[in-house]
Amino acid sequence: MAPILSKERLPAKLRPEDAAKVVAQKARPFLDSFLKLVEVTIQTGAVVVDEAKLAAGSLGSLVDKCMHNSASLLQALCCIDLEKFTRGPEKPALQSQLPVMFVLGLLAMLYSAFVFAYMPAAGLSLNSAESILFHAFVFLTLASFAQAARTDPGDIPQSPEWRDRTRPPRCTHEQKRFSEEPRWCRKSQAYKPDRAHFCRAMGRVVLRMDHHCPWLGNTVGWANHKYFYLFLTYANMACGLLGLNVLDLLVHATLPALTTFLLIGTEALTFLLSTILVPFLLFHTWLIIRNMTTIEFCASFAKTPDEKPYENPYDVGIYRNLCSVLGSSPLVWWAPVGGPAGDGISFPRRGLPEYYMLSDEEDPEAAHPAGPSEEGSDAGREVEVREGPCSFFVWVDAAEFTDDLKVGCEVILETAEDAALSAWHMLSQCRGRKRKSSRLQARSEQRVV
Repeated sequence: MAPILSKERLPAKLRPEDAAKVVAQKARPFLDSFLKLVEVTIQTGAVVVDEAKLAAGSLGSLVDKCMHNSASLLQALCCIDLEKFTRGPEKPALQSQLPVMFVLGLLAMLYSAFVFAYMPAAGLSLNSAESILFHAFVFLTLASFAQAARTDPGDIPQSPEWRDRTRPPRCTHEQKRFSEEPRWCRKSQAYKPDRAHFCRAMGRVVLRMDHHCPWLGNTVGWANHKYFYLFLTYANMACGLLGLNVLDLLVHATLPALTTFLLIGTEALTFLLSTILVPFLLFHTWLIIRNMTTIEFCASFAKTPDEKPYENPYDVGIYRNLCSVLGSSPLVWWAPVGGPAGDGISFPRRGLPEYYMLSDEEDPEAAHPAGPSEEGSDAGREVEVREGPCSFFVWVDAAEFTDDLKVGCEVILETAEDAALSAWHMLSQCRGRKRKSSRLQARSEQRVV
């Protein structure tokens, strides 16, 4: 007879409290490993971000140097003073509308060349894709030009706050270079807001003045800078589209002599305009990305040997820089409608520890951005920009983040354990009440029987 083997004893069933503790103990090593992995990942990411910032800074410095050298070369070859040129002439010329008519004439020539020379030669209809795209570019160019020409760039507010010389406005930061006093305009008899300048062509102060453009018959400033930039953009697109299409047709098709002559003239005109407009568009794109005006750019590279290097206090990041000119909504950046956010008087600034002033020996009314004065510290308080890999978080470094994460996980485990115990107690009470009610019901039935 085979021996009877005794059954293996099963382990005792754990109570819910003990089971929750066992689960927490087993999960803790995995939690520690996960936190260690997170810490290493953040530290590695911080190194990568630092390297990327260093590379971006080097590239930005190289682009800035190229822009300054190009401007210096332009001044040397063309014998012009950019600083005086941006201010406009001393007195508005009687022929101020001739440049505007010249621009409109050029646009009419390009449109006629496309409709009456290129489209018949290429066999295109008005509802073709190329025709619709070109007409859209021409329409946006004309709309942007009209908006830039008729929109007032902005003026000093008429409130007594800006006219009382004994009490400077508290929302201004820029100061004069030599006296370090608020910028009082003798010609307008008012204080200048930040980044505002006196325009000789308009005879008044213009908010966030960029330059006086004779081709618009207007000064480019805070309110119409977007329209001016869109005009340059769409004019370049229209010239590029026409030039590429005409060049492709001249290369791949045999055309009559008169048509070939007209198309060659059109190609020469578009090439000439592109050589002028493309660098101008790239220059203004760089200015908008850096949140600088042409006047501030001219002052930034025209430094004396004993002058401090200029740092742009209004450079608050590419996206915010674009919003300061094109508007707060990226959905309408392409449209010649709307305008920049704000009032044109105060602008977001980076926190600077010292005074940074623009040099301008020719015009005593020029702007000289500086750090915040003591008098206006309450109204225009600035926030220091935190540098570092985690500057956009509330944690200083990776170690602080992992410590907070570990504490949070422990709190979650303890809360889950307490919740499990509370649920078990509630379930036990419900079971006890159910058993008690079933017993009372059974006793009452027995009594009835």
